[in-house]
Parts: sequence; C-alpha cells; structure tokens
Amino acid sequence: MTAFEQMVDGALRDPFAAARAHAQQGGRVIGYVGAEIPVELLIAGDSFPLRLPSFAHGSVEAADRYLESSFMPDVRSICEQYLQGAFDFLHAMVLPRSNDSAQRLYYYLSELRARGITAGPEPLIFDLAKIPRDTSRAHSRRAIAKLASQVGASEEALPMAIARRNRRRELLAAAATARTGGVMSCRGSLMDRIFRAADFCGAEVFDAGFGAWLESAGAAKGQPRVLLAGTAPPDDRLHVAVETGGGNVVAEFGDHASRNAALPLIAAQGSFAAIADHYQSLELGPRTFVNRAAAIGQLVKSANITGVVNWLLEQEDALIWDLPGEAAALAAAGIASLTLSRRRWDASDGALEEIAQFTRGLARP
Repeated sequence: MTAFEQMVDGALRDPFAAARAHAQQGGRVIGYVGAEIPVELLIAGDSFPLRLPSFAHGSVEAADRYLESSFMPDVRSICEQYLQGAFDFLHAMVLPRSNDSAQRLYYYLSELRARGITAGPEPLIFDLAKIPRDTSRAHSRRAIAKLASQVGASEEALPMAIARRNRRRELLAAAATARTGGVMSCRGSLMDRIFRAADFCGAEVFDAGFGAWLESAGAAKGQPRVLLAGTAPPDDRLHVAVETGGGNVVAEFGDHASRNAALPLIAAQGSFAAIADHYQSLELGPRTFVNRAAAIGQLVKSANITGVVNWLLEQEDALIWDLPGEAAALAAAGIASLTLSRRRWDASDGALEEIAQFTRGLARP
C-alpha cells in the first residue's frame, strides 16, 4: 500500500481528523452537504471546507425521533451525527435547497436549535436555482452573494480559492479519463475510496499525493467494464461486489463521489457571479435539467462499457423517473444492465450478491 493510499484509509477511518486539527489550532471549519455547494466561498472565507460524511452503519435513533421515513438515508445519517454532537467543532454547516431531504433538514435543525433541543453549528441554506433561464441565473447569483456574506468570503481571496478547487477538478477529470479510456488498472473500489476521502483531507496535501499517485498507475487489465448508476452509495461495497464477480467499475453516472468537483474550470480571476454561473449550470443534483437517458447512452459508448448496474434506494423519488428512459437507451445500445430499485441503504437485501452474479455473466474482453 502506498503512502497516499494509507492517507486515504486514515481519512476514511476518521473523516474529521484533519478538520478537527484545524479547528484545534484556532481555524474555522464549515461543513457542507453535496456537490452543489460552492466550496470556493468557504475557502475564500478562510475556512476548512469539510464535506460531511454519511454512514450505512450505526444507529440513527436520535434522528428517527424527528425525521420522517421519506428522508434520504445519507441525510438521516448526517442528522444523527449532528444531534450526537459530532459536528460541534464546526463553525457552520451549509445545506442545499436543491436537495429535498437536505433542505428539509435545514428547517428541522433550525427549529430544534430555536427550541433549545440541540446546540450544534448554525445551519445555512444555499438556494441554488437550476432552471436554465436568466431569472434562475440571477437568483443563483444573489444566493452566492448571500452565502459569501454569511461565511465571510472576500472577493480578493477568490482567485486563490478558485485555483485550489480547479486543481481538484483537473485531478478528478484526469482520473475519469484514465479510467474510461482504459489506460489505468486501478480497482474501482479503491478509486471510490479516494474520491470519498478527498474532501476530508487538507486540499494541498491530498492533491499533491493524488497527482503523484495517478502518474504511477499501471495499464488497464482485461475485465468486464461496469458503469455504476443511480443513487450514490455510502461506501465502496457496490464496487467491491462488481470486483467479486470478476469485473471493475470504471465510471459512475450521477452524483457520485467521483464528481464531487466537476468540470468545467472556473476562470482563475473569476467573480462571485462566475461561481454562481458555474454551479447553476452543472448537470448535478436531483433537480438538474439534463437528459439522463441520452447522457448514459453516450457514456457507455465512449467508455466502452460492458454492463451497467443501476442501484436506486427505496426513498429515491427523483432519479426513479429517468429509469425507463435509461433502460431503453441501454437496450438500444446493446448493453447488459441490472436494475436494482427500492433497495436498502446498507445493501443488506441481497444487492451485493445480485451485482456479483450479474458481473459474472458479462462477456470478457
């Protein structure tokens, strides 16, 4: 195991270690949920940006006292950690209105704090509008200005913040190209662990290590090439199931950890408006306007995909609507697919065995 991989393992074992150390040294830490939060503003506000982790294991008894069953499990896990005091070292946490469960959590936590039931960090809402029209763009720019004020982001610090996050975008894009282009042999499970650990670590240390690690990756092996679509899993167990079946996940489709910092780059001398326009136009999030059927059809072709696993939780009320179109696109492309809908967050319903069996049946290159 390389030193970089050891760092990744350490970050996944204790996702708060680097951020907690920053706070203990007098620095600010701001947590956030999802890939639609403008991390550049948190950096420009001289804060450690910590993407809040969620877990498929452990009790959520405290969260269950307040949240209905329709809440997505990742948000339920974050609520549990909040109520148990895991986030007490944070200065604030930012939740996206563009995610239904996350925005409802903002209101629930705000009310619980107002009643004195909990005393965690202040929840902030980021009201990103996703409709591709001028009024939505203007709304998103106002939302950026509001959040910048709340987190203390200065326009003078934006070039540095943008450059730092653009470096992450370049690295994730390079990894995606190597995986889908068949020039890298790395297990999909390890790649998923790397992507999930990225926003638990100090940016400069992680990015330097990841860049060097990518340069040393070996050539791809002849295995069935699998695309993982649907709900983003909480860990690498779906990737491991594909590997158990003799295949490898070479790409993910949707709001997975591999897309936590997505292209395009933001202009290095960008303004608050440029940041707003970037996030408003990203094809991420449950409320984004994108033809997912056409997008998945294009991806399986460009990445030479052998089979697709589409895993959707029982609480999934957004991506499920695209399932028929995606299935038709894959059938038209002649790509084998396994649809697992209304499944459990911890994959304790036989999903892993079904994925392994499906992969075993895929043709070998």
